[in-house]
Amino acid sequence: MLLLTPSCKFMESINPFGKKARAAEALYKQQEAFRIADSIKVATEKIAEEQRQAELARLAAEQEAVRAAESAAKFNIIVGSFLTPEYAQSWLNHCREMGYDARIIDWNDGRWKMVSANSYETLRAAYNELPAFLTRFDMEAWVLTGK
Repeated sequence: MLLLTPSCKFMESINPFGKKARAAEALYKQQEAFRIADSIKVATEKIAEEQRQAELARLAAEQEAVRAAESAAKFNIIVGSFLTPEYAQSWLNHCREMGYDARIIDWNDGRWKMVSANSYETLRAAYNELPAFLTRFDMEAWVLTGK
């Protein structure tokens, strides 16, 4: 009678409940692998986006430096001069909100930060526009030559 009884391994292999458990476990492992791969993909995309943003910020800073250097060689109407860079940046933002193409010009080897509301190709053009800036900025505007 004992010879007719199948072994435990044989019973496990034909047991329909055991097959379902193994299939569910395989599916779970597959889902876990997909979650890990997805996490890696998201992290990689986030790093790539951060690098892209850093590159864009660097390019914008370079363009602003070029624009500041170009305007320093022109005739600028200065509406503020600061020793503290944060104050200069705050005043620059205020001037831009007023609609001016403002920029910061480093002066005296970068010690002074001059806020230029606008720049002009000729001294005459700058002096012609100066009265409008004097009324707008309460007599606190003057012309800086780039030479």
